[in-house]
Amino acid sequence: MTIEPSAGPDELLLSLAGDLDYETADEALASVRRTLEERAGLGVLRLDCRKLDLVDSMGLSVLLQIHRLAGRSGMGFHLDNPSPTLVRLLEITGTYEHLTSPGDGNHP
Repeated sequence: MTIEPSAGPDELLLSLAGDLDYETADEALASVRRTLEERAGLGVLRLDCRKLDLVDSMGLSVLLQIHRLAGRSGMGFHLDNPSPTLVRLLEITGTYEHLTSPGDGNHP
């Protein structure tokens, strides 16, 4: 699992790659937490899931915790480029709307 951060004028983009699962969940969450602390004050957090291969239940938990961290930091949240498999996981677990709701800035 790798997380590549890049910042724009008012947003933080985190590009996720690899597997977000039981083995990588703790490290991934700690990395995101550190990055959010280092780059406080930005308005939007975007997670680019284009290169995310696998998300298990622990990975889903991490996505939900990142969403919560962004909200607590006053940031909007975008889940960009989710794979059909990730979308299906979110739909099955009832978390799709939560992670992609208009209130989070995901829709124009």
